[in-house]
Amino acid sequence: MPISAVTALAATRSAIGASAWLIPTTAAKLFGMDTSSDDSADLFLRLGGTRDFALAAGPLVSGAGRRQMLRVAAACDVADLVAVAIALRRGRISRLSAVLFGSGSLVCLRLGAKALSEATES
Repeated sequence: MPISAVTALAATRSAIGASAWLIPTTAAKLFGMDTSSDDSADLFLRLGGTRDFALAAGPLVSGAGRRQMLRVAAACDVADLVAVAIALRRGRISRLSAVLFGSGSLVCLRLGAKALSEATES
């Protein structure tokens, strides 16, 4: 039995949130960023992790609340893509980092769209 988009989305966002909270420096390195010289990087990574934990709960809500939370999450994913584009254009992140961050946002956006479709069908 294939995993539902709702479950995959909640698991993906939970993994992102957990990595940002538990291993922020390592998680940043996995995305091609060196945060060792930025004393506040761990704080900002954990703040982002908290957002991903909140967005992970959205697909698990029932009824109209689920659809609304999935729309909010999609808006966050689109905003993340814009932020990545701005950072890349300003030379703040490498192309590799932009591809990795952008891919993560696109995966969550796609899973969210599929989950929204599943929620609308039921």
